[in-house]
Amino acid sequence: MPRLILLLALAASIPIAALAAPPATATPGSRGIPEIPFEKHVLPNGLQVILHVDRKLPIVHVNQWFHVGSKNEARGRTGFAHLFEHLMFLGSKNANEDYFVYAERLGANLREGGVNGTTNHDCTNYFATVPSANLESLLWLESDRLATLSDVTDQAKLDKEREVVRNERRQNYESEPYAGGWLLLPRAVFPEGHPYSWPIIGSHEDLAAATLEDVKDFFRRYYTPNNLSLVIAGDFEPDVAKQLVEKYFGGIPPGPALERPARWVPALDGEKVFEIADRVPQERVVLAWPTSEFFAKGDVELTLAARILGDGLSSRLQRALVYERQLCTTVQAFQSSREIAGVFAVIATARPGSSLAEVEQVIDAEIARLAKAGPSAAELVRGRNKEETEFVSGLERIGGFGGKADVLNRYNTFLGDPGKVSEDLGRLRAATPESVRAAVARWIDTRSRVVVRFRPERSGRPAQVELDRTRPPATGSDSSFQAPEVKAAKLANGLEVLVVERADLPKVHVRFLARAGSVADGKGKGGLGSLTLASIDKGTKSRAALALADALGNLGIGLERETGRETASLTLDVLKRNLPAALGLLADVVRNPVFPAQEVERERKQQLDALAQLAQDPTALARRLAGQLAFGFDHPYGRPELGLGGTVEGLNRADVVAFHAARFRPGGSALVFVGAVTLAEARALAEREFGSWSGGAPEAIVVPPPRPVARGKVVLVDRQDSPQSAIVQVQLAPPSRAADFYALAAADSVYGGGGFGTRLNLNLRETKGYSYGVFSVLMAAREATLWFATGEVQTDKTKESLVELRKELADLAGGRPIAPEEFEAAKQRKLRGYAQGFESYWRIAERVARLWTLGLPSTELQREADVVAALTEKEVNAAARAHARPGEATLIVVGDRSKVEKGLAELGLEVVELDSEGKPAKATTSSVR
Repeated sequence: MPRLILLLALAASIPIAALAAPPATATPGSRGIPEIPFEKHVLPNGLQVILHVDRKLPIVHVNQWFHVGSKNEARGRTGFAHLFEHLMFLGSKNANEDYFVYAERLGANLREGGVNGTTNHDCTNYFATVPSANLESLLWLESDRLATLSDVTDQAKLDKEREVVRNERRQNYESEPYAGGWLLLPRAVFPEGHPYSWPIIGSHEDLAAATLEDVKDFFRRYYTPNNLSLVIAGDFEPDVAKQLVEKYFGGIPPGPALERPARWVPALDGEKVFEIADRVPQERVVLAWPTSEFFAKGDVELTLAARILGDGLSSRLQRALVYERQLCTTVQAFQSSREIAGVFAVIATARPGSSLAEVEQVIDAEIARLAKAGPSAAELVRGRNKEETEFVSGLERIGGFGGKADVLNRYNTFLGDPGKVSEDLGRLRAATPESVRAAVARWIDTRSRVVVRFRPERSGRPAQVELDRTRPPATGSDSSFQAPEVKAAKLANGLEVLVVERADLPKVHVRFLARAGSVADGKGKGGLGSLTLASIDKGTKSRAALALADALGNLGIGLERETGRETASLTLDVLKRNLPAALGLLADVVRNPVFPAQEVERERKQQLDALAQLAQDPTALARRLAGQLAFGFDHPYGRPELGLGGTVEGLNRADVVAFHAARFRPGGSALVFVGAVTLAEARALAEREFGSWSGGAPEAIVVPPPRPVARGKVVLVDRQDSPQSAIVQVQLAPPSRAADFYALAAADSVYGGGGFGTRLNLNLRETKGYSYGVFSVLMAAREATLWFATGEVQTDKTKESLVELRKELADLAGGRPIAPEEFEAAKQRKLRGYAQGFESYWRIAERVARLWTLGLPSTELQREADVVAALTEKEVNAAARAHARPGEATLIVVGDRSKVEKGLAELGLEVVELDSEGKPAKATTSSVR
């Protein structure tokens, strides 16, 4: 992850002359890295306004950074900044309904990250993306929150949202394997009283102690115009935007002047060791050091050191621990620079049977070597190229996490100048082997650090005229948007070339597709496709595994692999100047893998380790079981992509070689290009690298009808002492080529797939507070669709939550038909948010790849919006009645049996207990096979 993106994750109008400060402008970029042009203005009330115009899509993004985070909390009120972030979405005086519902009405696409908020140690961020015509409505909505939220925040809202946040803590910190370490690490790295010494999520006790007056005091102190940096980015007219900002924000009075915490980088005196016995599948060690703050001397070098130590197979620790000595399944390193201090960490997960002591010795030796001799010139180039490539990739997005608006706001909030991003890139390019060595020697002392070791628990328990805000602006007229054309060609050998041209950045996203998903694994060979893809880049006829990793790293490339039900993909992002060389390496990987026996065995062990970790993740486990139960355990669609322990144990090199020969063939493959490349260029490159590839097409896979099991039953997987229950309700739906599929998708958007304002989420999160979030998904394959609702709920509300799932599905099936206003909201949500699905190269390529996988024409990109626009309420309700079958749906619970079985028995449904792989958990349990 690039340093700029990583830092971001840790997180009647008045005349224009009223804007107090003259506009600032950006400085030009260099080395082919695009500039982010901007204007900056400051209102008399202190509000900082930054404008960036990007007209590639008819959308506009509003990004707000309040300079307040967990470090500003008082003792005994930890978690307060994050709690307040939640309260900001509960409605304001003149828009007193769920913010997400209102934003979706304006055209925000929640599935594309069109609305969100984050809290980090230093800032709280809010952002939304809507069609350009609704900029005024969005600014009215955002300003109303700032001006009036305190007026409508009452005890009932505080109590409900406090429970939602506590559920979030249970789900993300107490239920997930290893996540408890993130609760411990702040107080381990930073001394008592340091503003970074408590976790952002806070403690249950402090959350429970928060009062309504605390909330109002916090709002009055920190949620003020003079503590806010606001970015507007996208397709808009700057003069109009400035008038609108003045109109809606200009009359909000400033708050008190704030004193910022001073730089405080503590020094550790020796090792601080913590041993955690937890329900984890493998031992893990986290090594951490306090380091320099953001934009300080050494932080760029530490970012590069993290790349050199832990990023990709060419990095020192992955090469030593994962590849050569096979002591670990995963190793990573990162530098997290914050406002007043930073943290450098190395995280290594040991393979079963490996010694953490030996793992730590290897890590110490590599750090010592780096501190003494520094990196090689090639290592530095690889690290810098990866940073630059991933930074440019972030610029594909106007808004959202790490997008251009986020980058501008980050540098403005902490440094007072959005243009500092160019200076920071200059610091990256100025780094030398000696400056990296010196930074490691200065900050990463292996004798003074925090050591957190996770051990598997063996017990089995794991002065303006006042604005009338009461009338919102009229919703703007919808802008026309035409999905980009997919230009296509086919080589003589059958390889398809699919190109979407987009020249706004000097980069190209490339995705190779093969009909080599888990559906082709074969009976008893579950996980074979995944093992083949994991091994495919571990050596070719001309390059050994490490040489190949170095060649990719020299181009700034990370080769991503993914095995789905029907398709395997290899993906890379590359700067345009490196595209020919990158495609040559990709072709070598696809066409010439040699699958050395030791490499396949290494990857097979890694896959088994991944399966052991999945078994400790309640939500992932429940969703895996959903496919097995809905399609049948032996059905091709019922096979988990990673396989199961028993099947992966039996795989070998011969299986992998045979699978590659059978499934990776030009007649069943495609190359997708998105970015600064034409069809002619892409075809020429494909012809050069893949034109001589022979082999025809792979054998077609015949998919039999599904054989669902446990229909209408409750399936329970015992997870002792689980702080929450993971629940899933699953059934089958028709394939995406069905005539009423779009109508069913619209019904699902009302039910649970449309974001926060759906029936499921409004019921279980907003009304009852049982869960941090519940949603539904239509997961389409060529011959059938898996339709499921899922979430994690409070253990003591497991039965009640299942009752609500069944009720909501029965309502959708006809008990409470979709109302006209629900239908219209769902349709407009889809249409107004459609353009947002084409913001990033990755999402465009994903859409093209999905159509290819499902056997649908690429013109479906253009047809989809027209079909949705023509849908009627009658058609959507008819699809819901036809396909929602509450009596046949299977309910899955992964939770503590001793705490939930009594409630489950009261449902009046047969309860079947299975283990994590779907086998009967005990002899008395009835079989579902």
